[in-house]
Amino acid sequence: MSNAPSTLDTPLPDERPDELADALDAVRSALDTASKPFEFAGFWSAVVLPALYVPVLVGGGVPEQRAAFGLLLAVHAVALVAGHGYRND
Repeated sequence: MSNAPSTLDTPLPDERPDELADALDAVRSALDTASKPFEFAGFWSAVVLPALYVPVLVGGGVPEQRAAFGLLLAVHAVALVAGHGYRND
């Protein structure tokens, strides 16, 4: 048997210095604050956009209406993703 020290006996170093942790917390807080208006707009857009489905669908099957419907679906999907975290405290 060898007398080499075990790695379990040595204390683990801090994963990151306090200054880095504080800086990361400040950046995370700033990003959270900056994202609030986008979450608000995304949430309420996702609520209101379904009202536009009826006029687009009633318009008929012309290619422009189909393109508008596809665009509306894509915008609605983006709004759902953007507004997902709104008021999720």
